[in-house]
Amino acid sequence: MKRLKVGIIGAGGISHYHIEAFKKILEIDVVAISDPNETKLSFVAEKFGILKRFVNWENIIEEQLDIISICSPNAFHAQQAIAALKSGKHVICEKPVAMNTEEAKSIIETAKQVNNKFMVAFCHRFAPHSQFIKKMIDGGQMGEVYFAKASCLRRRGIPGLGTWFTTKKLAGGGPLIDIGVHILDLAVYLMGCPEPQLVVGVTYNKFKNQAVDGGWPPVWSRVGDRPTGTFDVEDLAAGFIKFKNNITLFLEASWAGNSESGLKIALMGTKYGVQYWTEAKPPLKIYGDINGVVTDATAEFPSVNVYQAEIEHFVNCVRNNTQPITTPEEILTVVKIIEGIYRSAETGKPVEIS
Repeated sequence: MKRLKVGIIGAGGISHYHIEAFKKILEIDVVAISDPNETKLSFVAEKFGILKRFVNWENIIEEQLDIISICSPNAFHAQQAIAALKSGKHVICEKPVAMNTEEAKSIIETAKQVNNKFMVAFCHRFAPHSQFIKKMIDGGQMGEVYFAKASCLRRRGIPGLGTWFTTKKLAGGGPLIDIGVHILDLAVYLMGCPEPQLVVGVTYNKFKNQAVDGGWPPVWSRVGDRPTGTFDVEDLAAGFIKFKNNITLFLEASWAGNSESGLKIALMGTKYGVQYWTEAKPPLKIYGDINGVVTDATAEFPSVNVYQAEIEHFVNCVRNNTQPITTPEEILTVVKIIEGIYRSAETGKPVEIS
């Protein structure tokens, strides 16, 4: 088995999870890391024994590496992913893949041209409940899936107050593009990537003066951070998406609001419906009927480290020359919907997705 060398761009909180996962895989060496924050860079490099350290991400591109993991702020994803792919590396990139559709298309086209692996790190796809639902849908057990609701809500949890997370030019938006993208991707993946047709969206910012730190990135990872105080993104977003095959999806994401909290996805099919909610015990319910009698069933799953699972999947794709779980069509669909919701919220009008 060929030994693979990995480089990390970005030393923020999520990089710790990527590095830990890579280091648990046989014949993998994390040999380089870059971050403009020298204090943070040194902290992470020392923690994980990474010898090569660069303030400029361009330097890591020049290294002899097999894989680059992009854990930087959203605004840099496209530029860094394209450069890494063109230099001959396989790339796994944290969500969201890019700030807009054009950037996402450029990444995908570059990956196709160089014939290297590119994957977006949507870790929720690897959760046991997600795979269970996916098998139900693909196996026809749910019948025709025609309606879905997906939400990722926090009561009072705005990440990195005043950092790049709350700065539009670096993040691209608030909870919709930060945490909503996870549950949106999961819905698109489970439903088989239907083609979006129409989007109606709204955004709000009602808790700017009542913001409570959401605990992300982890406090212990904020070494060297210097928050600017900027908060020019939404704290809640919602959207209604109609797909061309007449499937519809209601989506909501918030960092702050007077509502239930947690991650929830519900899909309704002609044979069965399912709902997964992190705050429920047990978290998964199956709705249907048996012999004409309306029946509910529950399911419990073993705990899985989804970060480990996604990194292992990507490494296997590189080693076996197989297609990563995130396809180009799914990646673009998610970006188009998010872009459509923001545009609809800004204009106050429905947006047709071409």
